[in-house]
Amino acid sequence: MASVTVISHEITQLARLSLMLLDYAAQQGLDRAQLIRSIGLSEEDLNDPDSRVKTAKGVQLWRAVDEALGDPALGLHVGAAVEAKQLGLVGYAIFHSRDGYSALHRFARYVRILSEAVQFEVDQAGRNTAITWHVHPALTALRHPVEAGVTLLVALARDITGVHVNPVRVDLPGPRPEMLGEYQSYFECPVTFGQPTARVEFSHEHLSLPTRAPDETLVAYLDDLATIKLNPLEDRDESMTEAVRRTLWTMLPGGRPDLWRTAEELGVSVRTLQRRLGEEQSSFSRVLDELRRDLSSELLTDRKLSISEVAFMLGYSEPSAFQRAYRRWFGVSARRGVA
Repeated sequence: MASVTVISHEITQLARLSLMLLDYAAQQGLDRAQLIRSIGLSEEDLNDPDSRVKTAKGVQLWRAVDEALGDPALGLHVGAAVEAKQLGLVGYAIFHSRDGYSALHRFARYVRILSEAVQFEVDQAGRNTAITWHVHPALTALRHPVEAGVTLLVALARDITGVHVNPVRVDLPGPRPEMLGEYQSYFECPVTFGQPTARVEFSHEHLSLPTRAPDETLVAYLDDLATIKLNPLEDRDESMTEAVRRTLWTMLPGGRPDLWRTAEELGVSVRTLQRRLGEEQSSFSRVLDELRRDLSSELLTDRKLSISEVAFMLGYSEPSAFQRAYRRWFGVSARRGVA
């Protein structure tokens, strides 16, 4: 069965994210030019690190590097190798923030500039601060991009403060790896796998650390530039159907998305959400069903994922419910669909 591209053409990321992965792959002996060709891009497409490329191309690159290296801790290794300034405008804004707290909140605000397929929430958890990642299911399925993001956050904390910051705990959605010690050695805290979402906690002590190069004047200028970059992404004129799809993919791994929660996330009433979807000849249940159908085709192309894992990523409480839906969509069983 042909794969369906499920990451919307409107979901993009900075070219510099792919360039960092390509640099790491080249350091491991892979042919950079061949990797770029394998995902249907050219060197010209990546000439400007701050140009935007389709996130779908980024997913293909992760797959290509994963298949070529066979490194079970690829995400950990890639994320650990990044320094703040490699992230361009966003990285410089973080680097010149006053302290860990201000840097973290800037990163949460501007992360969409780096990638529209990533969001994260910052919450107080007692005396700790918890950061919960929400990423597109196609990235979660690959495991490595999510682990790279969490590792990157720790690497940034160490880079901007000049202190060997250790998180209090780390939760990752992938299965427990055989080389657990490598993760524990890097994070130096309890690491739990098989969680609904990626989550990392930092102590108040570490987030209150001053950065190595605080500069209020410069960072105010960088904030203005970042806002200019962010505005087109936030103000994009999209249909309500597209907005609901964009919101739903962040909720899927946590369970069945809720109409009321979706309306809250979009800042509209349930009645308004239903009315506007109706004007577009759609409904909440239809958008959810079609999103799951499209995502299922992409996720099942990854033969490392079991049917139950795909069901979980799509927000089904039981694999049998996913199996029934898949047969309704395609007229065959999910197992036959990947044959």
